[in-house]
This record gives sequence, C-alpha cells and structure tokens, in this order.
Amino acid sequence: MSKTVVSADEYRRARSSLLSEEKAATRLLSSVAEKRRALPMVRLNDPSSFVFAGPSNRHFTLLDLFQGRRQLIIYFHMPFSPTGVGCGGCSFFSDHIPAGRVLSHLHSRDTTFAAAAPESVTAVDAFQKRMGWTFPFYSCLDTFTKADELGDDITWRPSPGAFRLSCFLREGDEVFHTYETTSRGVEVVLSTYALLDMTLLGRQESGEEAKSFRLHDEYTQEG
Repeated sequence: MSKTVVSADEYRRARSSLLSEEKAATRLLSSVAEKRRALPMVRLNDPSSFVFAGPSNRHFTLLDLFQGRRQLIIYFHMPFSPTGVGCGGCSFFSDHIPAGRVLSHLHSRDTTFAAAAPESVTAVDAFQKRMGWTFPFYSCLDTFTKADELGDDITWRPSPGAFRLSCFLREGDEVFHTYETTSRGVEVVLSTYALLDMTLLGRQESGEEAKSFRLHDEYTQEG
C-alpha cells in the first residue's frame, strides 16, 4: 500500500484539517442520537406472551428479561449451523459486549443487556459456554412463533433468518418498543472496527488484504 511520507509539520497540518471533519462527524452522531431518543414508541399489548427459555429450560417473559430495570436491550442472533455453531457475525458482535462486572456500567443506567437465538436451550447454553459470554443468553424459538402470529401489529419483528438489536422501556408492567436496528446499524458497538478504522490498513475486508473474522477460539496462537 502506497503512503505519502512527509515532515512532522506537514503531518500536523494534515491532521489538523482532518480533525475538524472528525469533530463535525462527532457532532452529527450526537444529533442523530438525540433524534433516535425522540422517536415515538409502541406499546406491546401483552409482553408476558413473549416467552424466552434459559438454563435448565426455565421460562421467562419479556418483562422478566428486564431483571427489574427500566430499559432492556436484546440482540437477536441468527440461527446456528446444524452442528450447533453460532453465526460468525453475531458471535463477533457478542464478543464486544462487556463481560462480567463491566456490565455494571450498563446496569448503573437502569439498563439490562440480553441476547437470544432461535435455537434450543441446550444449543444456546452450549455455545455460550464455548464462547465464554457472561451476559444473559436465551432461546427465543417461542418468541419468533409469537411474532409471526402478530404479523404487522408489532414493530420489533425478529426473524429467525436475520439478526437485530431491539430496545425496550418498562413502565411498571407495561413494555414499550423504542428502537431497533440491523445490518451496519450495530457497528457502533464494535470496538474492533473503531480501532482498525484508526489504522493505515483499516478493516482489511476488501481487496488483496481481505480477511474474515473467525470465532475467537479458532485463531491460532500466532494470529
């Protein structure tokens, strides 16, 4: 990859010019976040009818997933492979969720994070243990069935063939859907991308330097 080599003074001038654009982008992102928070929300008619399953096949409603907090973020995984291996992209996303006590920062803002996959409790539990994820991870097969029954009456429409991040607000026993995103909308969570975007070689996902991320336990010691 060709790169212009300049003096320190020339670099500082170029860096200063780019910094003004970076600051403008930061202000734009802050403005978008305000508009995101200003979106209208949708009341779920019967949040207790959305059922999730956890370890030992214990069943939980959508209300239960809040764990007593006011907000809930759920990341819906794509289906696993026939051998019980989770989607590489969804696993890459989940690797960026804070582990252990670091989640307490979210909890301090009255917010719970959870993930769910359209797989059996056994498959979900086994893959979570393999990946070492400590956030709540549920089976949502029944939830997908319920979503199909409700059709267009709900906005947070998880699909067993796609991934999605959805946000909810709880007021007593009432639950409201406040936001959802998919595709590149989840990139803001991916610190690996943010760090690589600061480097010369970038994400290395196109051209001669194209590389694919693997499940984190599949890398060699040298990688």
